[in-house]
Amino acid sequence: MREFPETVNSREANTIGQPGRFILRWIEVTRHTGLRNMPLLLALTLSGALAGCDNKPPASNGSQPVNASGPDAPEIVKRYLATGNIRDSVLKMRARITDENASSESRAPIELSIYRKRSADGAQIMLVEFNSPEERDRDALVTITPQGETEGVRYVQSNDSFVTNKGVTSEESLFGMTMQELADGQPEKYDFSLTGEVPFLSSQAYRLQGKLKAGAESKFPRLVLLISKEGFFVLSAEFYDSHDELARQITVNDAGLVAGHWTRLRWTLDNRARQKKIDFETTDAKYNQGLSDSIFTRQHLKEIATR
Repeated sequence: MREFPETVNSREANTIGQPGRFILRWIEVTRHTGLRNMPLLLALTLSGALAGCDNKPPASNGSQPVNASGPDAPEIVKRYLATGNIRDSVLKMRARITDENASSESRAPIELSIYRKRSADGAQIMLVEFNSPEERDRDALVTITPQGETEGVRYVQSNDSFVTNKGVTSEESLFGMTMQELADGQPEKYDFSLTGEVPFLSSQAYRLQGKLKAGAESKFPRLVLLISKEGFFVLSAEFYDSHDELARQITVNDAGLVAGHWTRLRWTLDNRARQKKIDFETTDAKYNQGLSDSIFTRQHLKEIATR
């Protein structure tokens, strides 16, 4: 398995076929008369997965019995969360949106950068910056507290004001993703049970079933994860709605190590409720760059939105 240098360009690097650590991020922005929907962060993360390109996660009846000598569900989740122990990151990516109901071809790819920083208490703050001037009004600042409370902020140039969006269930966000998906899926809101071990592409994975804890806020009462037995990164994520129907499916096609951190290089988000698919490609990734706090301010958001 090849480890890439601290900065990786996916066009130059030889990607590997084994899925890597999933990071949930956004999907389609619907537009209404007047303001566009709040463009909250993408990616990053259960921020945010994944079966192979055209492969569906193995069915539960293909599971092997749980190995009693192996780790239990809480330990597996703990070790998965530990893989995200990164102070800050800068990911540049390309997203192509396909609307299954549209008669025309898919729109041109959207290029964006995601800046993320974590504090010692577990809080996260993210800045999503679009590269094209015509997309600048989608730039957004997202804050996630240690308690899981979320807030997204967008600057509206027409009236020189900031629009905020709070709560994890609203889909008023970039690409139609909920704030929960942008907050890495918030696995701490679920009680997980280990239901078996399954083959996944070239890997073996733990299959975990998550049930929403009493009093926890989420649009997805049930969450199913496949976590690699080798590296404890998420290979597949399924989000089920209140009718126990599959609402989201995230799939990683290629991943690799960048400065020792599993990084998605190509992955797909299937938003079944909206019948849209988004194919993501990471074009550059940097970690632990010592990002300044000034990047994650409303003033900076206003500055980049009005360039």
